[in-house]
Amino acid sequence: MILFYAYGSGLGHINRVQSYIQDKNIPFSSCIILTNTKHKNFISPAVKTIYRQDSFFKNTLLFRDTLHQLIETYLIKELVVDVFPSGFYGELQYFDDVPLKKTLLARILKATYFEKQGPPRYDELLVLEKGIDLKHYNYKKVSYAQVQTDLRHSKKEIQIKAPFFYIIHSEPAEEVHQLYKMAKMHQKNGEHIYIQTFCALDDLTNEEGVTVLQNTPPLLSLLEEADKLFTACGFNLFYATEQYRAKQYFMPFKRRYDDQFQRKLLNT
Repeated sequence: MILFYAYGSGLGHINRVQSYIQDKNIPFSSCIILTNTKHKNFISPAVKTIYRQDSFFKNTLLFRDTLHQLIETYLIKELVVDVFPSGFYGELQYFDDVPLKKTLLARILKATYFEKQGPPRYDELLVLEKGIDLKHYNYKKVSYAQVQTDLRHSKKEIQIKAPFFYIIHSEPAEEVHQLYKMAKMHQKNGEHIYIQTFCALDDLTNEEGVTVLQNTPPLLSLLEEADKLFTACGFNLFYATEQYRAKQYFMPFKRRYDDQFQRKLLNT
């Protein structure tokens, strides 16, 4: 069995882990995902999911004991960590002595992440994008790859109002509003605005010329036919929408450890 550490409140972490599993042709039945995301229902039911709240990850001793129990109970042969080499709170920094293969999926992290905690040694560091400073990491082997982050498309069909713009951003609502303001600035021909999101947008739901699509994956027809596409620069959506760059407008947002501004600068 392979144990995946996927800490993060949004969809990006579990989507990236599942993409990695599929890219490596690993049977879902051989995988366990340990996560705190509220979007855990987006994990394939074929994967064993262990959900814990933030307090569990903050408790280093409880986390350590639990991880050792999981390794023994499920005969874990490999630990695959998404993004945070020492864990989000430093809970992984004591696992150098655990006798199993350790793999890290490395996405851009701000240097401030590494100021308080030294990362454990990984057997393999898988670099997924430009802008990663290897001097911050501890590893035996480094590889370069791009995890396939194709968008899951909704099968839903709607009567499209053309011409139109398309905004895709899961949350929070304040950032969706900023993307909406950006789209409004580009309106010249009364384009309808479609907003794909997972947050409540009561004020925009009744706005004339706006259609809010909630809690479903993006619609392929809207991606293909939109005059302009507006997104942030989060890892998964950023790379999943590469084929639409010619009509895509970015708005990087501040994150605690992810540097969306650097991603836009170095990877476009």
